[in-house]
Amino acid sequence: MHRASRDAKAVPPSARENNLHDPIQSHVRRKHFFNKHGGEAIDSSLSRPQTRLVDELFALDSRIRYVALLDRNSKLLESRMRSNVMSLTPETYDRKFMGSVPPMILDTLSQLENQCGPLAHISIQYQKVDLVIFPHNNQIVAISLEPGPLEPILRKLRDSLNLHIHI
Repeated sequence: MHRASRDAKAVPPSARENNLHDPIQSHVRRKHFFNKHGGEAIDSSLSRPQTRLVDELFALDSRIRYVALLDRNSKLLESRMRSNVMSLTPETYDRKFMGSVPPMILDTLSQLENQCGPLAHISIQYQKVDLVIFPHNNQIVAISLEPGPLEPILRKLRDSLNLHIHI
């Protein structure tokens, strides 16, 4: 038996907890993330309806191209492109991407919360589009934007949604 094979089998289960491809561990991380960011499902009478939240996000800034909302189980609740904007990708790809990538990124990065504090947001900049992903009211919000400075958008998100974003 090769040494690498023997060593891989000798890894205790606790050391395998960070396996990002293990669906059981991914569910545990997701549950941990949402427990840190809102606990159980919020009473719907206290939260904004999804459509209203998406409308409010679009109203914040004309650079916002697309908004997606996901629940604590990574179910896509709302996926909407601004009416006068052409998507850079097919709608089926948008839905598949938004239903899997933002939850995976947040699940993974939230593993540092015990040491670093709660995750506020994630920003990603491509040549043609910027993305901002953040937890809000027990949901994941993903926004795509026309490229440009992120500080004005982050400031508007912080002020309108009461997010803890450092600017």
